[in-house]
Amino acid sequence: MHGLKKQALAIALGGAAVGGLALGGAASAAAATPPGNWNVQGYVYTSTNSAAGNQIEAFARHSDGTLTLAGTYDTGGTGTVANYGQGAVTLSPDRRTLLVVDAGSNQVSDFAVLPGGSLRLRNVVASGGATPSSVAIRGGLAEVLNSGGTANVTGFYATPAGLVAIRGGSQPLSAGASSPEDVAISPEDRQVVVTEKVSDTIDTFAVGFGGTLRPAVTSPSDSPLSFAETFSPFGQLLVADDGANDTSAVSPYRIEPGGALVATQAAVSDGQTAACWITLGTDGDVFVDNAGSGTIASYRLSPFGQLSFVRDTSAGTGAAPLDNAASSDGRNLYAVIGNQDHIAEFSVGPDAQLSAIGTQALPAGSEGIAAS
Repeated sequence: MHGLKKQALAIALGGAAVGGLALGGAASAAAATPPGNWNVQGYVYTSTNSAAGNQIEAFARHSDGTLTLAGTYDTGGTGTVANYGQGAVTLSPDRRTLLVVDAGSNQVSDFAVLPGGSLRLRNVVASGGATPSSVAIRGGLAEVLNSGGTANVTGFYATPAGLVAIRGGSQPLSAGASSPEDVAISPEDRQVVVTEKVSDTIDTFAVGFGGTLRPAVTSPSDSPLSFAETFSPFGQLLVADDGANDTSAVSPYRIEPGGALVATQAAVSDGQTAACWITLGTDGDVFVDNAGSGTIASYRLSPFGQLSFVRDTSAGTGAAPLDNAASSDGRNLYAVIGNQDHIAEFSVGPDAQLSAIGTQALPAGSEGIAAS
């Protein structure tokens, strides 16, 4: 995209100072071998969000979908005891880079994902604002949503040596934007998108030469309380709308050349409350966490981009699911149950059918989840 990958590689090979911790420094605070190490299919990562020192917990994903702790890694920054939003942890599409926000120290940590799922801390950089709450990565571009103070979105080159701030890569959110929640990068790396719940708005930022960002173009959300977002393989933007009681929904959009959003169909409700996160599975599966009603909604996206609601599945008695992530093979879904400090494990069957497998304990206050 506009030579961005070439610039990022040149910066990395040129040995540019990227700040933060020394490259190659040990990041593992503890490591464990999964019992028996039976048929590991991938890994799941969460953030402890500890104010005493943020950490990534890595879990081995076994053939039956269950998880076991495989390692714990210091991020080099701090979290916060407050719930600062979802989207705190993300994997690059090639699953070789993991990024996590450190909301307590206003930083972002970059890890290399090594064979076997272990992590090596590359660097820790200033987030470019206050209280980073969401991070996205695609190709040579990484974007951070800073939701505190004067909220902004800040871009970085994603290099083999770590993150490097892009000169001219930061923009404030639109005037009137309130309660920014999530940041995403479009599949062709041309647009950065931020959802803003309380103002019912969505900002788009065109990506210019070298990863610079143009000022925000603001569109009203099609359904109230736009929260989390993801892009379909067709480039459709799917936004989970928090809504009032029993009105959680997903709104599909396309991005016009000038940055404005146009709804491609009316918002599709799941009849639940407080949609908090949305993720794509495989073969058209879409999953939405409903924290207020303790359910996970299954949707299907047709090859023509038409979205339809399928069913709601309980996340467990008294559960408030926040973040979720689908495994790379589409066989499992994992949801962070914030009020009960565990991951709920599900298998995914035909037509996005979810079946509970079990749970995996988490430290209190953990947020964010990514899966390979």
